Amino acid sequence: MHRRQPLAGILIFIMIVVTIVDGFNLFKLSFNPLWIAGLAGWAAAFLLISDTPNILRIQISMIVLVGLSLGLYAISIGGQVDPGEVISGNTHLLTMVAAVGFLRLVAFPAVDRNEALPTGPKAYLQTLVGLNISASVINISAPILIADRIHRTHPLQRFTSQSMTRVFCGVATWSPFFGAMAVVLNYLGGAQLSRIIVAGLPFTIMGFLLVLLEAKIRYPDKVKSFVGYPMHLQSLTVPLLLVFTVALVSWLMPAVPVLIIISLSAILITLAVLLYRENLRLAFKQMGNYVIEGLPRIVNELTLFLAAGLIAAGMSALIQQGVVPNPFDTFNATTAAKLLGIMLLLAAMGIHPVILISSFTPLILTLEPNLNLLAITYLLAWNLGTTSSPLSGTHLVFQGRYNIPSWKAAMWNWPYALVMYGLAVVWLQLVEGFLL
Repeated sequence: MHRRQPLAGILIFIMIVVTIVDGFNLFKLSFNPLWIAGLAGWAAAFLLISDTPNILRIQISMIVLVGLSLGLYAISIGGQVDPGEVISGNTHLLTMVAAVGFLRLVAFPAVDRNEALPTGPKAYLQTLVGLNISASVINISAPILIADRIHRTHPLQRFTSQSMTRVFCGVATWSPFFGAMAVVLNYLGGAQLSRIIVAGLPFTIMGFLLVLLEAKIRYPDKVKSFVGYPMHLQSLTVPLLLVFTVALVSWLMPAVPVLIIISLSAILITLAVLLYRENLRLAFKQMGNYVIEGLPRIVNELTLFLAAGLIAAGMSALIQQGVVPNPFDTFNATTAAKLLGIMLLLAAMGIHPVILISSFTPLILTLEPNLNLLAITYLLAWNLGTTSSPLSGTHLVFQGRYNIPSWKAAMWNWPYALVMYGLAVVWLQLVEGFLL
């Protein structure tokens, strides 16, 4: 471990604590305490940037350059760039992503990790259902834990890889604990989480059923010989506990941002489960080790989301000056379908959804859109865009750990993404008419 990583972990933890405390309005300061959280996040990013993959560093450099150029141009024509938006605009988002990571300490019971691997159609269904539910809480940690266990004795091939990536990316459309939802709620503060989930979960189920249908028709032999991961009802304890806690606290304290509630709940539930399983000393030791060793692992999200804040701040300043033309004159289901298509094409070219969201949002907001419709459009774009982008974090992880080229994985998923886009066009019309 590099010496800078423990310091970076501590800085990220400071960001988490300050953001959560501020979210409950417990600070009584003459300045915005989120500046402290933002500066801690930026400092951690500078310490960890050398640990990112080369291709991501190139992306980050280009994003930062574009963001700075937009901001400087806005200033040169008399605009104003909000320094608070640059420094701390994404701290709620990053805090949730970092805090949810603690859950990987308690996500799967030991029985799942040590049991013999099941095989056959039941194992295929069981593994994908378990992946969907567990990934909805611990995000990318879930497919890594599951795929690592399978890959150890049965190296991942196309069928297993594409099934897992499609199901995993589909979680983005509905999970309140996923990075995608955090981004959407961060940029669309007035969107209603309950309505977004009601609109997004059925689409995730559609995608899941399409994966199963294709497997049954095109890969019957591979389904019969499929080697899966042992899932039990006990594995669902932590996700269900988190959902119940977030719902209860949100009902009791509606003024507190939902990202703050999710962040605090994730940390407290992790600590509570560790205390139940271990003694006090071991529980706090594991939590402390995660701060030092685990938090620095969010460096990819940390650098990407901070860079996205630069673009969002620059775009906002230019739009206020009337420089950037709006490609749309209204926002409805038809417009949403067009926006989704544009975002999918750009995602295929390697542009991350968070950059697209931070760029499009200032423009779309000038149309006074239905925020819930815009939110579900973004989540659909995140789902299908990460499924079919060669530069998505999901495919890069599978390439690095299981030697599956990201460009191949993206190409395998494009037929699925195109079919799902057709369904999305119809679904957006239904969502606008009946669910929002």
